[in-house]
Amino acid sequence: MRFEVIPAVDVLGGRCVRLLRGQFANATVYSDDPGAMADAFVAQGARRVHIVDLDSARGAADDATTLAVRAAVGRVAGTGCAAQVGGGVRSVEDARRWIAAGAAYVVLGSVALREPEIAACICATFPGQVMLALDVRDGDARADGWVTAAGPAAAHLERWRHWPSAGLIYTDTQRDGTLQGPDLEGITRCSAAYAGPVFASGGVSSLADVEACVVAGAAGAIIGRAIYEGRVDVRHLIDRVTASS
Repeated sequence: MRFEVIPAVDVLGGRCVRLLRGQFANATVYSDDPGAMADAFVAQGARRVHIVDLDSARGAADDATTLAVRAAVGRVAGTGCAAQVGGGVRSVEDARRWIAAGAAYVVLGSVALREPEIAACICATFPGQVMLALDVRDGDARADGWVTAAGPAAAHLERWRHWPSAGLIYTDTQRDGTLQGPDLEGITRCSAAYAGPVFASGGVSSLADVEACVVAGAAGAIIGRAIYEGRVDVRHLIDRVTASS
């Protein structure tokens, strides 16, 4: 499996933003047009774009965000690139709507932590099209937009490894948006404990960080702020990772 460089489009209030450590009070707006941002990433060679409805993730759905996310998913899918959408996917019906809208993958976070029976059913209904999000702080999983503790991460990993999912997204919430580098030890632990591919998220700021993720066993890296602030270039990262694989 070739390592994937996956740009992130996080949407809040209809705009493309990045949060610092998942804190909604610390949101930096980078674009008023999330769809155009997604288009730019596809043009730079991305094979998958990670699109998140932040409002729905914290249980406060916003019409402008929903429309913006749907538009971004449709535009990405229309190019043949894979759209990966998360935030508020909590039922088979939610997953079905996004897949019908063009999403190649849906991401389950809170529902996989709080209602594993429902999450397992979603995975079984859409085998190979569900990503599981393990957002971790000090060894504990976080739910509801990262504001609520949801038990030891290791226990969730043990349960999830038996589901027919497409992979796991591991995020150290204390590093997300900080540009301080990924949690390589956490990635290594997840890769050892989880049966499928593990994708790194949070803190990636450079080519060196991406290369370290490869060594740690990650199948890909989701990158946000470092791209938006010009610290890394999507096409350059893809070219370098491809050349070294």
